[in-house]
Amino acid sequence: MIILIHSLVKDRVEMEKQQKLYELLKKQHEAEKNEIIHYSSLLKEIDHNLIRNYINTLLNDGIKHIQYITQAMAKIEGASGSIHLTEEGMKQSIEEEEESKNILLECIALTDDKETKEILKSVIVDEEHHIKILEHIRQLVESYSRKIQQYDANT
Repeated sequence: MIILIHSLVKDRVEMEKQQKLYELLKKQHEAEKNEIIHYSSLLKEIDHNLIRNYINTLLNDGIKHIQYITQAMAKIEGASGSIHLTEEGMKQSIEEEEESKNILLECIALTDDKETKEILKSVIVDEEHHIKILEHIRQLVESYSRKIQQYDANT
């Protein structure tokens, strides 16, 4: 009986510890999000290249931190750390990238400022690269899904 009580107390202490950890991670997740919004708004106002590079580093690190924190939170929740990709989800992501590209093309047509045009063209190149990446991911997911279906059919 004492062993059972000791085990229950130990489990309760561990559960409370996990809840506290989750709450702190959630708080940090929100802080990282707020920092990203703050740094993004600063970029509009900064012309100095070195300072812009530093702010971009802070933004990229913030995004990385959110990914790490999200993974840790998912482990506590008992969720899988892997992202479940669906055909519909991939299709939607590709469509969103295409839409972004088309909006940027419209912006280029509306501006006379050469520097702005060049920046927007650079973003379009990124968007096209994102589309290719997403299409490749879609192919990989489809191939993997077929292999699983074949395996399930054979067992």
